[in-house]
Amino acid sequence: MKEKKAISWIAVLLLLFFVNIPSTAQAPGKIPVFDTYHSPDALNGALNQLAGTHAGITKLHRLAVSPGSRQVLMLEIGPETAKVEKSLPAILVAANFEGRVPAASEAALYLAHLVLGKPEVRKDTTWYILPMGNPDASARFFQKPLLWNGRNLRPHNDDMDDQTDEDGVEDLDGNGLITLMRVKDPLGDWLPLPGEPRLMKEADWSNGEKGIYKLYTEGLDNDNDGLYNEDGPGGVNIGLSFPHLFKFFTTDAGPWSGHQLETFNLLEFVFAHPEIAMTFYFGETNFCVQPPKAGRKETADFQKIKIPKDLAERMGFDPDRNYTMDEIVEKAQQMVPPGIEVTPNMVAGFLGLGAAVNPLAPDLKFYNALSEDFKEFLKKNKLDGKRQEPAAAKDGSFELWAYYHLGVPSFSMDLWSLPLVKEDKKEASLTPEKLESMSKEDFLALGEEKIGAFLKSSGAPDHIKAKMVIEMVKAGNMTTKKMAEMLKQMPKPKSKEGADPKEKALLTFNDSELEGKGFVDWKPFKHPTLGEVEIGGIVPYADTTPPASKLDELLKGQVPWIFQLLTKLPRIKIEKTNVQVLGSGLYRVKAWVGNSGLIPYPTAMGRRNNRIGPVTAVLSGSGLKIVEGKKRSLIKSIGGHSVQMVEWLVQVDQPVTLQLKVHSTTAWSDSASVDLRAGGAE
Repeated sequence: MKEKKAISWIAVLLLLFFVNIPSTAQAPGKIPVFDTYHSPDALNGALNQLAGTHAGITKLHRLAVSPGSRQVLMLEIGPETAKVEKSLPAILVAANFEGRVPAASEAALYLAHLVLGKPEVRKDTTWYILPMGNPDASARFFQKPLLWNGRNLRPHNDDMDDQTDEDGVEDLDGNGLITLMRVKDPLGDWLPLPGEPRLMKEADWSNGEKGIYKLYTEGLDNDNDGLYNEDGPGGVNIGLSFPHLFKFFTTDAGPWSGHQLETFNLLEFVFAHPEIAMTFYFGETNFCVQPPKAGRKETADFQKIKIPKDLAERMGFDPDRNYTMDEIVEKAQQMVPPGIEVTPNMVAGFLGLGAAVNPLAPDLKFYNALSEDFKEFLKKNKLDGKRQEPAAAKDGSFELWAYYHLGVPSFSMDLWSLPLVKEDKKEASLTPEKLESMSKEDFLALGEEKIGAFLKSSGAPDHIKAKMVIEMVKAGNMTTKKMAEMLKQMPKPKSKEGADPKEKALLTFNDSELEGKGFVDWKPFKHPTLGEVEIGGIVPYADTTPPASKLDELLKGQVPWIFQLLTKLPRIKIEKTNVQVLGSGLYRVKAWVGNSGLIPYPTAMGRRNNRIGPVTAVLSGSGLKIVEGKKRSLIKSIGGHSVQMVEWLVQVDQPVTLQLKVHSTTAWSDSASVDLRAGGAE
């Protein structure tokens, strides 16, 4: 009887335990609803929980501790977590290095849940997921007053005086937000936007406008130097601290690339893991929609170029002489088939001149193809509404470093930006999208006046004149498709009144969706040193961060795209083998090694920087003697959906079955048996 009572009490306790589980608890394997943002502590707690729940296929890496004593955690998922040296390719996913895009960290955490719930995407692939690369800056989204600042908490003397971090912002009006102060001043450069006085525009002196306001960040002149908030707490913006095009002597990138542990330890991790085959970044850019931008001036001295001796002899150059880029292009143009244009970028890439600063044309082919696929993916998920263009990648950013230095496909996604404002005016007669499919003849028929108006409305620089473009199109130096691609990357011009398109979009979104919480109306304030001022302006994060209620839909409709990219990666396979019997124990063995992925192995940038190793093909067997060919043959590159042939002349005492193994560090491996007795292949 006592035993029965004990059992019943246990049953009651178990029932009470399960009844009192918080409503947020999830069944194992079920993805929680993402309708809130995780603070650094909460996010790290979620990663620890995932690692504990899936101990057999996960490993938690503690990459660094930030200056603010916050851990930078990376979750590894895959079948090789117990191995030091990996044999399978890996995907590196990082997020929010600038700390100002909370949705990016949510996307990375959401992806971790997806990968854990999909055995098929981790059965032969390792995933390294770093959801919060800059936890100090990320924490500011959860603190009061709310401040837009991408720097970590490393002390830095921004104004180079005798104090450090002494002049930061203050919430003068006590609303928990750091916005702007505007003060009337005859030397001011700003004035209210006509028709929308909440917004400010810079006075256009050429049109007779005169500024009436000076703008400051909300706060005081704590060090009495006449400047406001010029030396606040922090620090380094981790999102600007990577090696490619790193900017020295700035207040937020650090003294040198990798100076901070958040960056250095990640760099060290990446170079210790050559199996990383692709990187993906959740942040403010979107290489899924817009490939890395071109058009940057090369850094090498193109007026004094020396041709390496072996190339000089083959191409008819003098190896002891300096050539200009124009001279090399002119001579090289004579050596290529008709219809192929030799450009300075092609020559620079071929000769390896200076740092690569523009994406290479072969890589843009797969970027552009995948961009079109992604747009269809968004359309299918009903997320293809017109919105503001994503930001351009900044110098020193992770995503540019990954493409240019690692030589692997580098993608990024911004998840959300403000919806485009619907203009009342009629749609322009010509847009970059329409231009893309327009014939040369139809474009030229528009005439100089219409083409000029189109260039201006598309944001083309002032020095690009219609007449110049017309001559380039006539001569065949510019196509309508290429022109459309360039114009799509141009920043949108301001409105006729001078409004910044993003600020105008923010106000519209504020009034229609945010119930006024995205903008603080200007209100008077008595400032101790500036006198009568007004405080107001855009609320920090309002233009980059969607309401938490929209998160789940945005993540479900976009994050799974990374699995589509996984299927496009280069994958090495033995397509076919063939044996030719020559007699006297001699055999000619041929193998066709293919790349079943869309993306070439390696990328064009990977070929240029020589970081990605070749595919190796190794033939082995009992009593095998290789007469011609190499035991370890190298295949330097294989294009997307392409095949390369390797062959050997071998000798054996008696017919045997040979083993052929092809290996790559970042594109999987394959093996096959080659039966010499059958005179063919298994």
